[in-house]
Amino acid sequence: MTDETPLAAGPVAERPASLRRRLADWLGARLGVDRAAELAAAEARASQAEARLHEAVEAIPEGIVMLDANGRYILWNQTYADIYHRSADLFEKGARLVDTLRVGIARGDYPDAIGREEAWLADRVALMNNPGPRHEQRLADGRWLMIEERKTSEGGIIGLRVDITDMKHQAQALEAALHRAEAANRAKTEFLANLSHEIRTPLNGVLGLADVLAQTSLDPTQRDVLRAIVTSAGALNQVLVDLLDFSQLEVGALEIVSEPFLIAEAVAESVALFEETAKAKAIGLEVDLDGLGEGRVLGDAARLRQILTNLICNAVKFTEYGKVVVRASSDRACGGYRFVVEDTGVGFDPDEAERLFARFEQADSSMTRKYGGLGLGLAICRQLTQLMGGVISASATPGRGAVFNLLLPFASVEATAPATAEEPQPGAAPLRVLVTDDNATNRMVAELIMNSIGAEVVCAENGQEALDAVEASAFDVVLMDLQMPVMDGITAIRAIREREASRGLPRMPVVVVSANVMREQREESSAAGADDHLGKPIRAEELIATVVRVLQTSEPESAAA
Repeated sequence: MTDETPLAAGPVAERPASLRRRLADWLGARLGVDRAAELAAAEARASQAEARLHEAVEAIPEGIVMLDANGRYILWNQTYADIYHRSADLFEKGARLVDTLRVGIARGDYPDAIGREEAWLADRVALMNNPGPRHEQRLADGRWLMIEERKTSEGGIIGLRVDITDMKHQAQALEAALHRAEAANRAKTEFLANLSHEIRTPLNGVLGLADVLAQTSLDPTQRDVLRAIVTSAGALNQVLVDLLDFSQLEVGALEIVSEPFLIAEAVAESVALFEETAKAKAIGLEVDLDGLGEGRVLGDAARLRQILTNLICNAVKFTEYGKVVVRASSDRACGGYRFVVEDTGVGFDPDEAERLFARFEQADSSMTRKYGGLGLGLAICRQLTQLMGGVISASATPGRGAVFNLLLPFASVEATAPATAEEPQPGAAPLRVLVTDDNATNRMVAELIMNSIGAEVVCAENGQEALDAVEASAFDVVLMDLQMPVMDGITAIRAIREREASRGLPRMPVVVVSANVMREQREESSAAGADDHLGKPIRAEELIATVVRVLQTSEPESAAA
């Protein structure tokens, strides 16, 4: 048989080896291709490509693993083996990942699997079959991994393992620091609240008794002494207000309200606080309302008064000669209202204007020694102005005075005639007032103020005594302190409201008069059933106006109706 002799039919595998070689030679000759060389070259290229793939995978700093459609290992890098070093001896091509996981569970490599081994394994397999978002895995040695997996086109898995232990520790440290900061903030707020309560309580006695004393016959010297007492007590009260507001602004707890009010009235009330001080210093204190009259706007009157009070206080404090002028006008160009406080005082360097609004700052540190102050007033003014959507600025010339400009976007509202609060007329039945306070001086202050309008006053030292008094007799209004022994004011107010509801009795007005003035404390008293909340120290006219107002607005129908 020659080389050209056709091969007999039948399976090639059944022919002798020599025939197969001859067949291959014959086919190679017929095709004109050196098949062996081509196959060798292909194998070399594949081997080179695989080597390059391994080099690329090893160069990746994260752990990489590739599984086939049956969950068997195809390849992994050294980082992956290092991450799972406790199971690295099980990594073999063709080995199943699920078997490796079972061994790892048995060794205790996965803390989250303890006590729920099969469920944990089932969850892990489910994630592998249907890769979802990134998830975290905790290892027995305390390390944390971020795992991300994706399906290949052939149904296998490519998995990425990132060691996030350092990030986890940093996050835990930050969280712990945040908790410590929050705890410190709460402690500071509680301290300030307690400090405020402890100072306001005796301060209420000082200012309250001064108000009562001012209604008596005094010679000029006595009246000057009384005026100095009131001025000093007012300055101390302003320090307390600034500290509490500063604390609440820091934690974002201070809120702005929007209610109709008279700008002229707010300005007049702010100026009135400093008339006696200006008179004592022999400087002028003028007001220019630019025809605002009875124009009402929508905004936060209390915060406007607070800003103006700070500005006027500074102007009067730093002015030894000349005058202080307070102006208010409508600013149509800016769509709001402009307030200006101008003085002829010591002024300051124009370059220091912006620094004035920083916390604990004054234009000249020596002024702190001469004039006093915490350096919080203007910082609070700016923050309050920003909360109301306004702008505040300052300008000055050393030795020639300063000008503070305040622009607030108050919206005008239709004028309405406000309800007038009238005191009880002579000949009318006297008011019956229950004063509840554990401090004897504060009870005396409230009693003297109420007596000044002809009211009959009964005193109680705590909430339980107040309940006993209400049970024994009827009252037109109750003045209730909050922080008291035996029974606190909140508990007493709730008990009064429950008594009214259960018996179908008319609602009795309750006014909280307390040194607890934080927003949450005001909200708590309102939720308990209080009709109003006055913060100590109180002034006589403020307490009288509040009592008259709650009497006018209270409804005499039963609480159960």
